Amino acid sequence: MSKNKKKKKGGYKPPVKTPQDVIDAITKLASEISASDDAGPLWGQLHKLFLKSPVEPDIAAKIIMHKDVEELKHVVDQLQHGEKASVESEHSEHPLPELSHETKKQAMRTFRKRVKFIKLDRESKLGIGPLTTGKEATFDSVEPPHDYPGEVWKVLANEGQLIDDGGGFYRLP
Repeated sequence: MSKNKKKKKGGYKPPVKTPQDVIDAITKLASEISASDDAGPLWGQLHKLFLKSPVEPDIAAKIIMHKDVEELKHVVDQLQHGEKASVESEHSEHPLPELSHETKKQAMRTFRKRVKFIKLDRESKLGIGPLTTGKEATFDSVEPPHDYPGEVWKVLANEGQLIDDGGGFYRLP
């Protein structure tokens, strides 16, 4: 080897050609992820494969974001059988409780206060200079207050008053 030549790392990976090849690659990568203790880089590769697959982006994003191995296995099983990939609904397992109108109203008020305080907290951070103010806070979803049990937030999301982003995070519609 001559001087100053860098050795290429990795190797050539041929591009995936057919949709079935993409599904096979996802299946192989899913088995590697479930067998590995440190699967950090594998999730990135899986994300790239999901972009080429028939899996809807919002389903793929939830699986990758939460690193949910069980949902990954479920989606891989659906892909192998030629079904449309979907995430299992948490609502089918347990029926949601009936809540009074007053409880829902108080829970929504508490949730809006939490969003307001988080926004104020993020906007109050000072910038570099002593005369600067904070910048506008932008965030997608928040963890609901622990004043109410999780079923209350699921009921409110089911009614359309909140949007469930998964992982225990909710946002206003």
